[in-house]
Amino acid sequence: MGMPESTPLPALPFSYPSFETPRWTPIPPRVPEMARPTVPNTERAPTQPPVKPKPRPQPKPAPAPVQEQEQELEIEEQPEEVTNEETVFIELPVVGQIPVPTKELIVTAGSTAAVAASVSVVAALGAGWLIKFLMKILKPIMKFVLKKILKKRNKFTESWARKRRAERLHRRK
Repeated sequence: MGMPESTPLPALPFSYPSFETPRWTPIPPRVPEMARPTVPNTERAPTQPPVKPKPRPQPKPAPAPVQEQEQELEIEEQPEEVTNEETVFIELPVVGQIPVPTKELIVTAGSTAAVAASVSVVAALGAGWLIKFLMKILKPIMKFVLKKILKKRNKFTESWARKRRAERLHRRK
């Protein structure tokens, strides 16, 4: 008795993939005397017009010093102006338009993050030092207080070595 014959399988109806090696044509160096070639604008038109920075309002002159005779001052509440001048769009070939914040916003966000990280590190290191310092002071005090309480209740604590010695002596007898 031998191995059974294998079942014949039909040929698969697909062709193997092929690959063409990319060819590179060298680019000639740009000569300054040559005129730059004109390239037609093939980019798609932006959906939003470019944002032009708005002129900033001039600061109001400082009010005259307030005399002590005036009892109440009326303070006018000015609503904060929300402008869209913070957002600038740049065009990327594949992605499209991407909003980019201004330099002031990036600097503010970066410095805020740096300060927050520094403060958290300092707080963690300071808390670790404080806990170690308090343990050095409070551990002996707590041990002393607990021993006094146990002594008043007539319960004495034994160290591990004394318990082991007592077990050995008990076995010998």
